[in-house]
Amino acid sequence: MGKIKLDGPDVYSVTPISNRFIDEFMLNANGEFVKIYLYLLRALAAPDYDVSICHIADIFNHTEKDVIRALKYWEQTGLLCLSMDDSDRLTNIHINEIESIRTDSTAPQERRSLMQDSPQTSAKNGLKSKNVAPAANSAESAGREQITPIPADIPPKHSYSANELDSFKEKTDVIEFLYLAQKYIGKPLSGSDTNTLLYLYDGLGFEAELIEYLIEYCVSNGHKSLRYMEKTALSWAEEGIDTVEKAKANTTLYNKSCYPVLKAFGLNGRNPGENEKALIIKWTNSYGFTMDIILDACNRTMKQIHQPSFEYADSILTKWKERGIRTMGDIQSLDEEHQKNKTLHPGRQYYSAKQPAPAASGTEGNGNLSKPASKNSFNNFTQRNYNYETLEKELLGNI
Repeated sequence: MGKIKLDGPDVYSVTPISNRFIDEFMLNANGEFVKIYLYLLRALAAPDYDVSICHIADIFNHTEKDVIRALKYWEQTGLLCLSMDDSDRLTNIHINEIESIRTDSTAPQERRSLMQDSPQTSAKNGLKSKNVAPAANSAESAGREQITPIPADIPPKHSYSANELDSFKEKTDVIEFLYLAQKYIGKPLSGSDTNTLLYLYDGLGFEAELIEYLIEYCVSNGHKSLRYMEKTALSWAEEGIDTVEKAKANTTLYNKSCYPVLKAFGLNGRNPGENEKALIIKWTNSYGFTMDIILDACNRTMKQIHQPSFEYADSILTKWKERGIRTMGDIQSLDEEHQKNKTLHPGRQYYSAKQPAPAASGTEGNGNLSKPASKNSFNNFTQRNYNYETLEKELLGNI
């Protein structure tokens, strides 16, 4: 997803937060959602802030789906207004004046009910559950914890009572993955850690073997946080990954294809978003490109526009596919052809990866390039909206 336009009330060198937000909205919201809302308020006072789903996910170590859930939650409260383009991509976030929003004492619970289902509804949707007999106070505990909006077919998280914990302790497979988690993390599990692991087993319906593989996978990639493991598990649940075999297939794709691309773009410490993963699969499976060709397109993207862009890299790879590029030698021949054309036609401009096209200015926020930049304006260029097709043609010399 590209950069998103953000607008709202005028602000200055401080980030004002309404007392009403603290008193009425913050108390019933997930803490991670609060962070994202505060980030948006801060971004209003700094035009150079990168307001994009990808960037926000990087900052808070979330997945892009986590960020979208947060934005939709705040839209349900009335604090935000989200605008989409014809392709259903988020293009504008408007922060509403909080004083104009009407609420009542039951609004927070009503808003949560719009975005999540009860465990009983989830069971009807086909998710298996290993629920033990609930304690008398479990409903009250669930009411406090079931704040994070999650997909409708996934049971919400709640705090397990002492009686429930005792019941789980009688299960050998539970004791085994709790012990494994403690060994991998390198410290005793806290009550919150144990609750999270039991949620994966009881709420998401993960078998003990799958939980053990999840723990090993996350720790081997440098993530010992139970919060990170929970986010990964939720992502797997959404994608229908419910066995170790499916998980291994998914992680193999990440290790062999996704990780090198993210690294080339400098996007460390997160998994690819759904759209990003779809593009990588297209490049490898549909186009049949080897990783060295894909990484070359990523490197050209960074050299040309100085920021990661899956869409820009896709435009390069699509053109190479159309031209029958199959090897790095084919790419080198294409670059040499551009260089030869420049020599034969000095009055005509050709651009290759070794000589990127100059930046352009004059955009009006819709991504279209209206006029080329003057020779002396490059260093002052700050606009980051790009017409990928036009820039890609310039890169390949087809102008």
